[in-house]
Amino acid sequence: MRHTSNSLNNAIILITVLFMITAMFLPDLHSTIAPWILLISVFVIGIPHGAIDHIMAAELFGLKQKVSDHLIFYSSYLLIMFFVALLWFFLPIAGMALFLIISIYHFGQADMEDFMIPNPGNWIWHIGRGVLIIGLIIFVNPEVTYPIMADAMQINEVTFANWLPDPVITSGLLVIGYFLLSLIGYFQSRFHNIGAYVYDSLILSGLLIITGPLIGFAVYFALWHSAGHINEMKSYFSGKGKTLTTFGFYKKALPFTLISILGLILLVALNSFLNLQNQFLTLMFILISVLTLPHMFIVDKMYTENKG
Repeated sequence: MRHTSNSLNNAIILITVLFMITAMFLPDLHSTIAPWILLISVFVIGIPHGAIDHIMAAELFGLKQKVSDHLIFYSSYLLIMFFVALLWFFLPIAGMALFLIISIYHFGQADMEDFMIPNPGNWIWHIGRGVLIIGLIIFVNPEVTYPIMADAMQINEVTFANWLPDPVITSGLLVIGYFLLSLIGYFQSRFHNIGAYVYDSLILSGLLIITGPLIGFAVYFALWHSAGHINEMKSYFSGKGKTLTTFGFYKKALPFTLISILGLILLVALNSFLNLQNQFLTLMFILISVLTLPHMFIVDKMYTENKG
């Protein structure tokens, strides 16, 4: 697994196996709890993991306690969010395209940082990992994902489905392509621990294929991605001689977590303008996309500094 904490890795494996068993043997229960698991994962771990970006930025960019420094940061951060929100409102297809692109890059980069030896060209494997994750979420169970995506883009679901290739074939090609790319990376000696990487990749692929898009995304976003970032942030502060406990993290994250929740409530209130049917899930993913782009710049800066 990607995390340095064995207890976290074991917890991820246990939770993943439990949801896979539920999906295979208790499908009705699995379908019933899926939206709730997604909701809990996003608001308990997913959104809070980016809610201390202002504190990370102060360390990464050397912001002083001057009003001007913080004004520049907050205005830039909010301007990026505002741009993404406007894109969704006026050009929803472009908004979806941007969301998929930044998700592929951000998820792939975060996952592969701990597996790969720093080398030029590693971005290819970052993209490969991101494409696997986003691709399986989209194509494994199109009955769930296509309506949400079509509503977000404000287009007809049948029209949207006709744009896309056969989901079964595409899912198979995504897995085959990912492991072929991994094999190339192995022969080029790009991985720290190929065994751990293959193990992680197999478990993640199984999770996304067997549990479907809602719980698959929920478990990945909360435990692979967000929990990993939280640990990386704690390690970053530790390297600076500062302590950031899990309780301290949530305490610092609380104000912006609440703002994000209020933002979702506002999006729901504006639903009449967006004319969405799958209202809550669709708007929740739009909120995630609005928050992801500025967060991605902070994380990218952290990885760059760690390499230096």
